[in-house]
Amino acid sequence: MRLVPPTDSLYLWAESQRSPAHVISLQIFEPPPDAGPELLDEMYAAMTDRDAVKPAFRRRPYRSAATAGQYAWAYDEDIDLALHVRRVALPRPGRIRELLEHVGDFHATLLARDRPLWQAHLVEGLADGRFALCTKMHHASFDGVNMARHVLGGLSPDPGARGCAAPWITPSRPGRPATPAATRRPTVTAIGKGALRVADQLGGTVKALAGAGVSSVRDGGPTLPFSAPHTILNNRVGSARRFAGDSWPIARLVDVARATGTSLNDVALTMCAGALRAYLIERDALPGSSLVAMVPVSLSSTDPSASARDGNSWAAVLCNLGTDIPDGLTRLRGIHCSMRRGKRLMSELDPVTATALSGAVLGGVLPNTLPGPLPPRPAFNLVISNVPAVAKPLYLNGCALTDAYPISVVTDGQALNITLVSYRDRLSFGITGCHRSVPHLQRLLVHLEDALRDLEDARPGS
Repeated sequence: MRLVPPTDSLYLWAESQRSPAHVISLQIFEPPPDAGPELLDEMYAAMTDRDAVKPAFRRRPYRSAATAGQYAWAYDEDIDLALHVRRVALPRPGRIRELLEHVGDFHATLLARDRPLWQAHLVEGLADGRFALCTKMHHASFDGVNMARHVLGGLSPDPGARGCAAPWITPSRPGRPATPAATRRPTVTAIGKGALRVADQLGGTVKALAGAGVSSVRDGGPTLPFSAPHTILNNRVGSARRFAGDSWPIARLVDVARATGTSLNDVALTMCAGALRAYLIERDALPGSSLVAMVPVSLSSTDPSASARDGNSWAAVLCNLGTDIPDGLTRLRGIHCSMRRGKRLMSELDPVTATALSGAVLGGVLPNTLPGPLPPRPAFNLVISNVPAVAKPLYLNGCALTDAYPISVVTDGQALNITLVSYRDRLSFGITGCHRSVPHLQRLLVHLEDALRDLEDARPGS
C-alpha cells in the first residue's frame, strides 16, 4: 500500500451517499457494416480478462491504524471483474433519451470502497444499432486529463486495427502486471514523511493565499474564494442525477476567438456563462452579482496521447463569469481577463504550492459535507472544466467512436457541473445536475446555442 496524496484524498473524505465523487465517460460506438452478432460477445470477453487489468485499476482505498487513519491504496491481486463490468440492455425504444436516463441512474450510485474504484457498463439496444461504453472512475484515482488518456488510450485511429482495449485493460497485453513496490504497507517513516509534505504544502498555501490577498487589493487581482453569490445551484442535492449533452463545431468557436483576440476556452466559458444567465432568468433566480466558476487548469502536459498518470495534478483557477452583464461580447472580454489573471497567478507558483493552494480552494466546499445549513456564500458556484481529446477519428476494433461525453461530480452546495471534451471537429458539453435542484436541465443546451449565436452576431466584422 501507499498513502493517498492529500489532494486526492479530499475526494474520499468529502464523498457521501448524495455526493458521489466519480466521473463517467460516456462513449457511443457505431459497429462496422460487416459486424456479426458475436461482436459484443467478443468485446465483453476481452473487457473481462482479469489478467490484463492495468495496475491503476487494481487499487482500492484502505484505512487502518498502520496508516495513522489516513487513506492508502491497497492492491487487488484477485480482482473480480464480474463486480466491475456488466452488460446492460436499454429498454425500448432504445433512444438516446433512454441511454441518458440509464447514465443518470448509473451516476447516482456510489463506488464500493472494498474494491477498486471503477465500474463499467457495456450498453446495447440503441435503436440505430450503436452501442455505448459507460466507464465510471473515482476522482481520487485520476484527474480529467488522465481519465481521458485511459479512456482513449486503447483506441486506434486505424479502423482496421484489432486488439484495441477498454480503458482498464492493458492494450499491449503483457501478462499479469506485477505488484508495484509503491503498494507495500506504509511504514511509520513513510507516514512521517507524508506528514512533513503536508506541512510543507500548508506553508506554501498560506504564502500563496497571502500573495493572492495582496494582489486582490490591486486593480485586476484574481477572483478569490467566497466572492460568489448564493444561487439555486448552491443548495443541498439529492441522490438522483440528470444529464444533458450536445456538441458544437469547434470552427464556430475558433472564428469568434480569432475575431475577438481571445481563446477557444474563453469562448466556451462565455457560452456557459450566457446559458447560466438565461437559465437563471427563466427561474427568476439570477443574482445581482456575477457567478464564479472554478476552472481546473492542468499542471502537467495536456497531450491526450501521453502516458496516463495516477492522481490529480491541476490548479484551481476561479473565473468571474460576468453573468450580471447583459452583453455577451463584454462578458467574453471580462472572462478572458479573469482567466488570464488566474493563470498568471498560478504560473508564478511552483507546482507544489499551486496544488496546495488549489486544495485550499477545494477545501472551501468541505463545510458543505457537514450537517446543518450551508454557508451563506459558496467558495464558487460551479465547476466548468475542459478536457482535451483528439482531432482524429478513433475506433474500438473497427467500431467508430461517434460521440464522447463526460458526466462529472455533483455535490452538496455544487448542484451543477459542466465538463467539455473535444473530439474530432466538435466540442461536447456534458452537463450534470441534481435532479431536484436543477430542474429542466436540458434548457441549458438551448441557451448554449443562443449564447454562441449572440457572440457570432456581435463579433467585430460580422
